[in-house]
Amino acid sequence: MDASSAATLTAHPWALAFAGLAMLAAGTMRGFSGFGAAMLGMPALSLVFPPALAAPIMTSIQVLSSLQTVGPDRPHVLWRQALVLAAVSGVAALAGARLLVAADPSVSRLVMGCIVLAAVVILASGWRYHHQPRLGLTLSAGVCSGLGNGFSAIGGPPLVAYFLGGPFSPLSARATMTVIFGVQSAVSLLTLSAMGNVSVHTLLFVLIAYPLQAVGIVLGRRLFLRHGDSHYRRVCILILALMALLLIARSAWDMFA
Repeated sequence: MDASSAATLTAHPWALAFAGLAMLAAGTMRGFSGFGAAMLGMPALSLVFPPALAAPIMTSIQVLSSLQTVGPDRPHVLWRQALVLAAVSGVAALAGARLLVAADPSVSRLVMGCIVLAAVVILASGWRYHHQPRLGLTLSAGVCSGLGNGFSAIGGPPLVAYFLGGPFSPLSARATMTVIFGVQSAVSLLTLSAMGNVSVHTLLFVLIAYPLQAVGIVLGRRLFLRHGDSHYRRVCILILALMALLLIARSAWDMFA
């Protein structure tokens, strides 16, 4: 990490406060819907930090979050889909992580904004398929998710479309996505670490931010158990749409200002 990145983490208390609140909200979203922590947290962090710095922070927190939820989620995991998707997306995440390091921050924000906006469109359309997905569809979802996870720590949209668009119960979809995200995040974190993108400053912020996300996960899980999936689609769509617009606007400002 260069000196400017380190200064970003230490010189602006308001930035750290904003990022901490984003982690709390992201954890609540993850605990409630089973996905969305990175889709909310990574764009929020990228509004404050360069994406190449925000990604290892978010990825580290995702690994810890997966360990936190693996126990209660394990009985509901669809292991056939989980193993295939985790293997394919884990390999694809390696390529995504390399793209992240080489990309311009403004371009990265624009790409992330478009990814999140695409997820909003899919979720809002109500589109579904009513048969078990073919292997080709499963492999495609895994590759797209892995690339997104490695490039921007946002691997959720393809898996959200895959599970919520298919004949899967919310409980099973939620648990299976959690396992896959854990594998993706672990691969991406190891790759970023090997490439020198994980530093002491990264780990320091993770130690500060993860407890906030952990509290959010507990809160979100309680809300899910009480209210099921009756409201989470609308909440996710509104939050994701806002974050997508903010990211795209920030990217446009950086490019044309």
